This record gives sequence, C-alpha cells and structure tokens, in this order.
Amino acid sequence: MVAASPEEIDRIAALACLRLGRRENREMTKDISRILEYVAQLQEVDVEGISESSIAVDWAAPTRIPGALPDPLLRPPSDAAPDWREGFFVVPRLSALDRDEADGKE
Repeated sequence: MVAASPEEIDRIAALACLRLGRRENREMTKDISRILEYVAQLQEVDVEGISESSIAVDWAAPTRIPGALPDPLLRPPSDAAPDWREGFFVVPRLSALDRDEADGKE
C-alpha cells in the first residue's frame, strides 16, 4: 500500500508556500494517498507489445481560420481599462472598507 504521511504533506505544502490546518492536512493526506494508490495500480498494467506511438493520432494540428479576429490578449490591458494610470487599473474605493465608517464614525 502506498500512502503519504502528514509530515510529507506538510513538507509539500511548505514548498508550495501553503499553510494547512490539521483538518486540511488529514484530508490532503487521504487524497494524495488515494492518488498514489491509483498510480501504483496503473504501474501494474501490462503494456507488453504496445508501442508508445500507437496511441498518437497522425493528423496535422488545426490552423487558424483565414480572416479570424486577432487574439484579444495581444492587446495591452490598458486598452480595455476604463481608468488606467501608471501601469495599474484604477478602481473606485469601497467606502465599506474605511475604518471610520465601519466603526460608525463619520
């Protein structure tokens, strides 16, 4: 049986700059262990006599349709921004986030 340990999950989470709680660690340990068990099952499949290239499909990749519109991501984001200053989107301030209003002070 292949299984991940909670310590391994903590190490992987730290590498990914994630902080997991105890419950999240337990759930992730179970999920990763299931994935590892499935991969172990796949490794036991007999693939003798199956060539690697027999799975590939032999046709050319589709090409762009003539006259298609250009990709909108090729334009700079400032073209779509209602308010753009010094390389940043400018959005209205949310008054609910002001401390004075949140405390009931005006």
